[in-house]
Amino acid sequence: MISQYIDDIKKIVKPSEKINNQIVQVNINRVFYLAIISVPIRLLIIIFLTQSSAVGGGEAIWRVRLLIIHTIHLVLFLILGGMALKLRKKVGYNWLKLGTQYAMILTMLFVGLAVTLVDQLVTYCITPFLIACVAIGAIFIIRPLYSLLIFSSGYMAYSIGIGIMQTEPSILLSNRVNGLTITGLGIFLSVVLWSHNVRNLQQREYIRHQQNMLQDKNKKLLDLATHDSLTKLINRRHFEERIAEEISRIVRYDDEACLLILDIDNFKAANDQFGHPIGDVLLANFAAFLKSQLRESDIISRIGGEEFAILLLNTNCEEGENIAQKIRYSIEKYDFIIEDHKIKITVSIGMTLLNKTRNSYEVAYRYADRALYNAKAKGKNKVEVWT
Repeated sequence: MISQYIDDIKKIVKPSEKINNQIVQVNINRVFYLAIISVPIRLLIIIFLTQSSAVGGGEAIWRVRLLIIHTIHLVLFLILGGMALKLRKKVGYNWLKLGTQYAMILTMLFVGLAVTLVDQLVTYCITPFLIACVAIGAIFIIRPLYSLLIFSSGYMAYSIGIGIMQTEPSILLSNRVNGLTITGLGIFLSVVLWSHNVRNLQQREYIRHQQNMLQDKNKKLLDLATHDSLTKLINRRHFEERIAEEISRIVRYDDEACLLILDIDNFKAANDQFGHPIGDVLLANFAAFLKSQLRESDIISRIGGEEFAILLLNTNCEEGENIAQKIRYSIEKYDFIIEDHKIKITVSIGMTLLNKTRNSYEVAYRYADRALYNAKAKGKNKVEVWT
C-alpha cells in the first residue's frame, strides 16, 4: 500500500519524457497568449502613468519607477511573446522552449515583486506580489521542485526588499507574514496544477496505449480471419469476397479477368520424402515465389492444402494463358532450397475467363477446376483453359 503510494508520487514528480514535452508545449502556448493579453494592458498602464500628473515628490518618484518597470515588462513580454510564437510551431522538446517558459515565469514574479516594493512609497499593500504568485501558480505547469525553488527565491528577494522599502516594524512584519502566505499559496496552486495535468496526460497516454493495443489485436484478428497463417496469402473466404467485388466491377465496366486454379504436382510425395515441416516451408516459399511472378493488382489465395487461386485483373483469355504458361515454366525451372535440400516441383494450372456475361464465381471456379483436372489427366505440369 505504502510502496504503491510512493510509486504514484514518483510517477507524478517524474513523468515520462513524452509528457514533459507536452507540458513544455502547453506552457509555450500559454506564454504566447499571456503576452497577447499583457502587452495591451502594459501599454494602457504606461499611457495612464504618463498622462497623470504627480501630486508630490514621493508620488513623482513612484510614477517614474513604475513607468520604468512597466516599460521593461512590456519589452520583455514582446520578446518572449515573439519567441513563443515561433517556438509553438516547432514540434518536440528543446532548451529554447524551456528557457522561454522559465524566463516568462521569472519576469512575472520579479515584475510583481518590483511593483510591490515601489508601491511601498505610497501604500502598504502587496497586491502585485499576490497577483504574480497566484498567476504563476495557476497558469504555468511547473515541476514541484522547480516551483519550490522559484517561489522560495522570490520570497527571499521580497523579504529583503520589503525590509529596505518598509521601515514601519508592524507593517513590515505583517507584509512579510502575508508574503509568506502568498508564497505558500503560489506553491500550493503550482503543485496542484502540475499533479492535475500530469495525471490527465498520463491517463490520456494510458487510454491511447489501450486503444493502440486494441487496434493491434483487431488487426491481428482480422488478419487471422482473412489470411492463411502459413503462406500469408488471403484465405479462401476472403478470396471469394474479393472476387465478388471484382465481378461487380467487371460487369459495370465491361471488363475481363482470368481465374487460375493451381495445384502443386505430387506434393504428397514431397511431404513424405522430406517431412511435413519442410513441406510447410515449401508451401510458404512457393507462395512467395508465386507472388513475385504476378502484378501488384492480381489477387492470389491459398484455397486448399496445396491448391492456390489467382485472379488476373484486366486480362483477356490469351494474355491469361500466356501468364499461366510463364508461371508454370518459372516454377519448373526454379530450385527451392530448404535446409540443404534442393526441391524441384511442378504445377498444373486450370484457367477460365470472367467477363460481363460469364459473371458467376461458382461457375467460373467449376470451369477452372475442370481445366485443372484435364491438366492433371494429361500428365501434369500443364496449363489447360476451359472456354
